[in-house]
Amino acid sequence: MINVPAAGLSQGPMISPAEFIALSKTWTCKRAGIYRISALGAGGSGGAIYRTNGNYGGASGGGGGEFRELEIFLPLGLSLTITIGSGGVSAVSSVDGIGANGNAGGDTTVNGTGVSITSKGGAGGLFTITNAQSKAGGAGGTGGSGGYFSANGGDGGAITHLDAGREAGGGGASGSPFGAGGDGGSAIPASTAIASAAGGGAVGGYRGGNVTLTGKYAGGAGVCENGGDDVTTGGKGGNGSTDSTISADGVTRGGVGFKGVFDSIFDPFRALSGTGSSGTLSAATAGTPGAGSGGTGGDIRTNYAYSVASCGGGGGSIGASSASCSYGGGSGGCSCFSSAASGSGGNGLVTIERIG
Repeated sequence: MINVPAAGLSQGPMISPAEFIALSKTWTCKRAGIYRISALGAGGSGGAIYRTNGNYGGASGGGGGEFRELEIFLPLGLSLTITIGSGGVSAVSSVDGIGANGNAGGDTTVNGTGVSITSKGGAGGLFTITNAQSKAGGAGGTGGSGGYFSANGGDGGAITHLDAGREAGGGGASGSPFGAGGDGGSAIPASTAIASAAGGGAVGGYRGGNVTLTGKYAGGAGVCENGGDDVTTGGKGGNGSTDSTISADGVTRGGVGFKGVFDSIFDPFRALSGTGSSGTLSAATAGTPGAGSGGTGGDIRTNYAYSVASCGGGGGSIGASSASCSYGGGSGGCSCFSSAASGSGGNGLVTIERIG
């Protein structure tokens, strides 16, 4: 849509591409108009446990960040102070039998005349080595302020540990314009001990795959379907497809960069349309934008080709590490019989778009 020119001079487009703000700064309005401000809190990291005595341990996933949005007229020259929350720092368990709880993601804030937004970060996951003990995943970010719309982050996936088992919950997705983020998948044995990893959640409330049986690596959620339970199948994307190179607008995309970013520079949060990645025993791949990654048995630090897609939750790992997240997602828990580390939660993000 284009403004009607005045006095023969072009006024330029009313709608502009989003400005992505990933680092804290002062932003100054260079042209008066109606703007959409979207603020995303940071994701929490999953717990981690390294134990070799045969009874092992379990670790739950981190929570996703809260999402808030405001549409408002901004005058020329108005300044906004933007603080970007940092993702929860990786939990590291490097001493046999001594685990580490995950860390909370930071809050993202936007403040200026007439504007005051706080989007809360997600909480960290937990660990346990106690037989028959359950641990909840980190709570998704909630309770912020400001904006005309808000959506909580998804909770990290819970675990129940049984001696001789290794259980890893998935990370929660961030909130988005589609509502609360999906929870990470849980790792709760149906009866006997399991060594299995759950999938990460997706935007729109879709849950990562749960695991209840041993030797399972559940799929990550897509933006229109849960990840598969006790199977490796990832959830479908916004076009109803499992093709990770096609977004909801029908445009075929590809390349490494597509894995971890956004589908569009216009209204980017509403364009999230990714498919969940499959669970795998070894090297996992990321879901595409908005979607979760699958659970894995591999060492993500050396084998994971990409960080988890924007706003999606990371899969749990029963290898040496789980994946770090992009923008708002919570990372999965990590349980291993050698040194274990969860990925870091995704950092917060602010986008600003001129829409009128």
